[in-house]
Amino acid sequence: MELARYVLRKVVIQKLYKTNLQPPIRHSGNKPNIEQIVCQSKKNDSSKSSIIQETKITNDDNMIDDAIGTTDELTSFIGLAREFACGSTVEHPYLDKLKRVQMILFDLNHAISRSKLNKPSLFEIKHTQDLEEWISEYANQLPPPEDYIIPGGGKACASLHVAKAICKRAERNVTALVHKGVIDKQAQIYLSRLSEFLFTVSRIAAKCDQRTENIYIPRAEVKDEK
Repeated sequence: MELARYVLRKVVIQKLYKTNLQPPIRHSGNKPNIEQIVCQSKKNDSSKSSIIQETKITNDDNMIDDAIGTTDELTSFIGLAREFACGSTVEHPYLDKLKRVQMILFDLNHAISRSKLNKPSLFEIKHTQDLEEWISEYANQLPPPEDYIIPGGGKACASLHVAKAICKRAERNVTALVHKGVIDKQAQIYLSRLSEFLFTVSRIAAKCDQRTENIYIPRAEVKDEK
C-alpha cells in the first residue's frame, strides 16, 4: 500500500514539472525570481521618495495655512479693538493707523498665499519704518513702561493686548516660513514691530479711557508691603 502511494506521488510530481508547474511545498512559499525582487525594490524606493516628498509639501502647506489663519485672526481682533475705541466717549487718536495696519495685513496674507505657488513676494520695508515712527510718537506721550503690565484697562486696551498676543503667534508662524526661504524676512520684522506698536497703543487706549494700568507685582514684594 505504501509502495503504491509512493509511485502515485512520483507520477503526479513528474506531470507537474512537465507542465512547468511547481508542486506545493509545506511551510514555504514560492521562491521569487531575483529580477522580480530587484524590480519591486526599485519601486519601493521610488514610492518611499514620493511619500517623503509629498509629506514635505503637505507640511509646508500646513505651515502656510497656519500663518494665513493667524494673520486673519489678528486682523479681526484689530478690527474689534477699533470698534471698542470708536464706541468710547473719548476720541482715540490711533484709529486710522489700526485701519492702515489691517490693510497691510491683507497684503501680507496675499504674499504668504503666493508662496504656495513658489512665487515669493517682497514685503516693503516702508511699512516697518512707519510702525517705528508711530511707536516713537505714542511712546513720547506715555510714562516709561513697567516690567509687566497685566492686560486690562478697558475694552479697547484689553482687546489690543489680545491682538498683541496673536501678533506674536503670527510672527512665530511667519518666522518658520522665513527660515524655509518661502517668504521675505521683512514680513517677520514687520510683525515684530507690530506687536510693539499694539502694546504701545494699548497703553494709549487706557490713557484715553482714563483707566489705570494694572502692574504685575511679584508675591514676594506684596508680602514685604504687608
